[in-house]
Amino acid sequence: MMYRNTDLGELWQIAKSGNLAVIGISLIFGLIGNTLRGLRWELFVNSLGFHPPRSSIVYATLGNYAVNFVLPRAGDVWRCGVVSKYDKIPFGKTVETFLVDKVIDVSSGMLMIFISVLLYIEFFISYFRDNPQFADKMASLFSSAWIQYSLISLTILLILMLTVFRKNPIMVKIAHLFSTVKYDLKMIGKMKEKWLIIIYTILIWFCFYLYFYICFY
Repeated sequence: MMYRNTDLGELWQIAKSGNLAVIGISLIFGLIGNTLRGLRWELFVNSLGFHPPRSSIVYATLGNYAVNFVLPRAGDVWRCGVVSKYDKIPFGKTVETFLVDKVIDVSSGMLMIFISVLLYIEFFISYFRDNPQFADKMASLFSSAWIQYSLISLTILLILMLTVFRKNPIMVKIAHLFSTVKYDLKMIGKMKEKWLIIIYTILIWFCFYLYFYICFY
């Protein structure tokens, strides 16, 4: 479905004209980056008392991106599910560690964007000045009535869940789930390998930088 409108003939001509040696070198860094991502995820899984084979974690991480080619973002669920099934780890635990892993990626990505903006502030100012449509789109998004109504509805629903329906069996189960997640996050926060997580994160982004940068050649 994703490639249904792609001209495969044109795609093949572009592929043949590319420098396969350069792309091959690039792919090495992509593989190293995703392997390091698996090793970082392993640290979070281990912190909850589960110790699956390292190869299982790495292969599941690589499979994550293979599945994404078939159905975008489905690989995230597949990764957690396959480790849960074959390594006998509760699915909820794999999801928790996966989310922590994602939060670190999003945070480090935003940090790099912030640093990039500071280093090249003049470029961004001139770009947005020359392309005012971006600012207009953002303004129209936040002024949308649908967005405002959705936020108000969610706020009312949250208040009702925490007051009127807080003793409802479903709400009790949700509260128990949140308390379990809170406990597990504390366990992850107490892990001793925090320095290794920082090193892995830096190396992951460095590999992905080379993965894309090399292709410019």
